[in-house]
Amino acid sequence: MKLVFVNIMHELYQLDSTATISQPPVPLAVLNAVTPKTIETTLVDEQTDEVHFDGDVFAFTLATQFAGKVYRYADDLRAAGKKVILGGIHVTVCPEEAMRHADAIVTGEAETIWPTVCEDLLTGKLKERYTGSPTPSLRMVPVDYRFFGDRLYQTPASLFATRGCNHRCSFCVSSRYMGPLRTKPLDVLEREIDQLQDLYPKAFLQFTDDNLLADRDYGAEVLALLRRKKRRFVTMVTLDQFCDDALMQEMASSGCLGVAVGVESVDDDNCLSVGKLHNVGQPFPEAVHQANEKGIQVCALLMVGLPHDTPERLARTQRYLEKVPCSLYDLRILRIYPGSRLYDRMLSRGNVTDAWWLGNDPVPTNHFLPGHLRVHLKHSHFSPMQLQYSTLTLIRELDRMNRMAVAHVLRVGRRGDALKFAAMILSARSLTVKQARTLLDRVEQAIAANDGECS
Repeated sequence: MKLVFVNIMHELYQLDSTATISQPPVPLAVLNAVTPKTIETTLVDEQTDEVHFDGDVFAFTLATQFAGKVYRYADDLRAAGKKVILGGIHVTVCPEEAMRHADAIVTGEAETIWPTVCEDLLTGKLKERYTGSPTPSLRMVPVDYRFFGDRLYQTPASLFATRGCNHRCSFCVSSRYMGPLRTKPLDVLEREIDQLQDLYPKAFLQFTDDNLLADRDYGAEVLALLRRKKRRFVTMVTLDQFCDDALMQEMASSGCLGVAVGVESVDDDNCLSVGKLHNVGQPFPEAVHQANEKGIQVCALLMVGLPHDTPERLARTQRYLEKVPCSLYDLRILRIYPGSRLYDRMLSRGNVTDAWWLGNDPVPTNHFLPGHLRVHLKHSHFSPMQLQYSTLTLIRELDRMNRMAVAHVLRVGRRGDALKFAAMILSARSLTVKQARTLLDRVEQAIAANDGECS
């Protein structure tokens, strides 16, 4: 029996500065590690591979924005007599929908239940549905990165030390459904770091955790391990963590090259409206300057279309952020994910397109914009096309490649002895702003074609 793990990530390079950095789908390697050796396994990853299906059983991991495409693949495979298993966050929150396109689904974390799924496959007793559970720390085993072969990922040394998140933001699904915060045993993490050093000696580590430093005691141990191993790394941090100067100094001394900060909005009422209480009242501009002095590049993650956004506020946001020297601004329109408290609330009021991930796009510009700039919600102060136009304008202006911005990123890179990483940041910034200009022209043309109406 040949089991193929499949990672579908279309639109990867369409105006998404974080997604232009391709990385291995580590969760699939976790499942591969607990697959019985009597089953031959392989990987198809759309980031690096031509999608070609050759095998007996196909296991897809589903993110909501790619669900429609995965379902089409799954239906074709089943029509050809192949077995299809679907899992991942979208399957967990929409199990009945997923079951219509699969021979079996797995909800929740699949690691502990996966050996049972495989045993049932081998004996011809595959069930329609399996329920996974949060993997306890003591059952976490090292990822074998040889599973990814010689694929040319831009950040091949991706890993995670924790699972879950201790915050409950209303737009987030994983913190609601994927279990409490858990930490990987340090000896397991160290074995992964050692293997990544052997496989990719020149690559920096990229932690993909939702909240790596949520457990401060464990976070301190992880940073101490990184210092001892002399490994450079990047990670995401919450705004309150970022504004903790002592913590950022500890990260810098542990080899931190850069952080992505969940700012979301510069307006406190917007942060409160989506449950990000830990963002309120934080001195973000000062923290950016302090991080830069330590040689840490800063990518600000921002959402447009939060409840209190207005055209006037976004203009004010632009003026405010133009004075904050972030190395990169990553903006996206608020996406309302099924399973989130925000989706439930907006659906009950008729303010979000039901099952938008299945291709119901009433907004005329959605078809040519990448997923993170599509609109599936009704906003009190913007039409859909106005929201897209405003977001693209912010991207164009905040990520502008002027001499001052380029010099700043290089200056931070020199402070951190990481000019190669600075060049990667500048490449992502350049690509983002070029694509923003192109798409902004297309949106303007669409508005003109609608007689100036931003439908």
